[in-house]
Amino acid sequence: MKPSKAITIGLGCLALGLTTSMAEDAATSRMWTDKQGRQVKATFVGLDGDKISIQTDAGQIFTFALTNLSAEDQALAKTLKPAATYIAVNATIGQAAQAIDNLVKKGLDRGAAIIDKNNKTIMADVSLSEERKKADFRIVPKPNKLMSDEQFARRLYLDIVGRIPSYDEVSAFLADTSKTKRAELIDTLLNSEGYNSHTYNYFAEMLRVKDDLEQDNLRGTPYINWLQTQIANNRPWNEMVTEMVTADGKMWHNGAAGYLLRDAGMPLDNLANTLAIFLGTDVACAQCHDHPFADWTQHQFYQMAAFFGATTTDIRTAQRRRARDQGMAMNAAMNVRNKLMPEIEKMIETGGGDIRRERNGIENFISANQWSISDAESNTLKLPFDYKYKDAKPNDPVAPKLITWSKSDTSSAAYKTSKSKKEENLRATFANWMTHPENPRFAMSIANRMWKRAFGVAVAEPVTNIDDPEKASNPELLKHLAKEMIRVKFNMKDFMRIVYNTQTYQREATEEDVPMGEPYYFQGPLLRRMTAEQAWDSYMTLVLGNPDAYKKPLEDLYGRSIDLDLTNEKLDAKTVLMKYAAYRQMGEKERALTGGGLEMAGSDMMMAEKKEGQSGDAMMEGKSLTFGGMVLRRAAELEQPARGGHFLTEFGQSQRMLIDGGSKAGSVPQVLMMMNGAGQSMLTSSSSLLFRTMDKAPDAAGKVETVFLSVLGRRPTAPEQEIAKRNIDTAGTEAYSNLIWALVNTREFIFVQ
Repeated sequence: MKPSKAITIGLGCLALGLTTSMAEDAATSRMWTDKQGRQVKATFVGLDGDKISIQTDAGQIFTFALTNLSAEDQALAKTLKPAATYIAVNATIGQAAQAIDNLVKKGLDRGAAIIDKNNKTIMADVSLSEERKKADFRIVPKPNKLMSDEQFARRLYLDIVGRIPSYDEVSAFLADTSKTKRAELIDTLLNSEGYNSHTYNYFAEMLRVKDDLEQDNLRGTPYINWLQTQIANNRPWNEMVTEMVTADGKMWHNGAAGYLLRDAGMPLDNLANTLAIFLGTDVACAQCHDHPFADWTQHQFYQMAAFFGATTTDIRTAQRRRARDQGMAMNAAMNVRNKLMPEIEKMIETGGGDIRRERNGIENFISANQWSISDAESNTLKLPFDYKYKDAKPNDPVAPKLITWSKSDTSSAAYKTSKSKKEENLRATFANWMTHPENPRFAMSIANRMWKRAFGVAVAEPVTNIDDPEKASNPELLKHLAKEMIRVKFNMKDFMRIVYNTQTYQREATEEDVPMGEPYYFQGPLLRRMTAEQAWDSYMTLVLGNPDAYKKPLEDLYGRSIDLDLTNEKLDAKTVLMKYAAYRQMGEKERALTGGGLEMAGSDMMMAEKKEGQSGDAMMEGKSLTFGGMVLRRAAELEQPARGGHFLTEFGQSQRMLIDGGSKAGSVPQVLMMMNGAGQSMLTSSSSLLFRTMDKAPDAAGKVETVFLSVLGRRPTAPEQEIAKRNIDTAGTEAYSNLIWALVNTREFIFVQ
């Protein structure tokens, strides 16, 4: 599906021609000659009086007197249009971006040659009908035009900070005349709060992060907070992954433990997810039998699982193992719940409470503390009882062994990491191998994923299965991206900064559908729908102005209230009940920090300042606004995932059960929500921030332009301005609500172009 260039919407037959300005592709590299006959290959940037600026293929920009060039080149420079402003500020980044562009061009040329050859074969086949020839004929791909500043700003905001730019943001960018303003905007957005929020949304979907882990009262809040902190600190990816895989203890003591506790009690499923997410290796089928479509065997899967064979995710299992290994009786602390519950019941009844209503809640509260990661002294993993292959017997013990993708893999440094035979070090050995720069798939997998974030399609699809890089649409590009990820030391911002500075990224989106099974050669990014989070956060931008100012409250109260030491035999009933009371009060405190109407959006009075010397609950963030029963914060600051019926759920937010489980498919509920839902009411309300921004314009034309820049990130065309004027003359102030309603319901709004 692709957005139409025009759309007619109801409410007085308001018709708006939705056109997008095109940028001239003036950035053609050529040989320039000076008066002394010296030559350099470079791209024309522009003229500023008697000064000319050119950019070499290595990314360096030179400005000098036009008269230094040959007479022929002087005359040519005066006829050329300025290049689109995709110039990198830093020469190193420009050179890295250029190297990627060169590899994309090589792949594009190869693809074009293949398609051209196939087309000639098809047309020469006399046995085919004309209809069949037309159906099989493919347009030879070529680079798309460079996009306009309006297109660039909107795409960049959506891709980096996960929302459309505000009226002030897009106006400032369009007014900027700097030749490096695109690169400067890339840097600004990568260093913003919005980057942290949007990047978290991506990783939360990939890692299946949830608030409710469906085990007793176990919540993923500490894991969520940890992940958001790592992103905000721009922690290198290899370090984040290592900490997640090797974490010990309870989640509220070590947030990284949430990765393994997310699949507590399901170590084989967790391993399958680990290999798919971090190594792009889909071996889930090998959990039950030899993989039918790949070389992985069930025995290999269990050999990898053996690296986690000494790891437990709950205290009771750990203590049973320890007791068995040491030949001793079970620790009495394991039965702390049974020991304390009679005393707790007595205290509640003495206080006039109803133990029948409280028992399950208290038992679950205590049981949440059993979930803790630890390693035993023995590896207990065995092959399944129904193992049917000849290389081993059912229930045989399994020793850990690393997988390889080629015969030469074992000669790399990744396979020469610590080989400690101590069971408690197995996960560390696995993590050192997996995240090592010379692991054949680790850097490639995350680089391939980050490329897909920017372009809508990966170099190797699917991202969870890149066992054979030669099958990628551009193998050279895929390998180069992996090397770049290693070169920048797994720094996500540095890697994405290079990608966003490429000409390839800054080209107009490809609107044509890519035939199923056919490679895409990256003429530009693919046209794609917003994710649920992008759509919601864009609404929040229109409603709140600066949605990053509204944060979730009480982020550490859960861990502080629920923490009990089940190994401490001195733990008493009174302490448990005090903690339980604090846990029960969390919901009330959270509700107390929401309230206020749309008219308060953007007000400095809304945001409570943190004062020095405050601690605990006094250091809460400011209140969040509500509308129609919805809390108005960015998606990353809401419940993970949203509940059924919420805007995010209806727009395809992942339920966090599957890796990358979000959906961008359109649906009838989405249409109804955009046309008649609470979100639409927020935008068209006269008290909304969008309306208040529009009212600052001096006349009707200015108000219309404000709405277009706010919603679509571009100015209206002359025909659109005239159509809007006619509706304002007819419907009065109601026409502005109609205009907002119409623009938000266009495909131009919901698509990332």
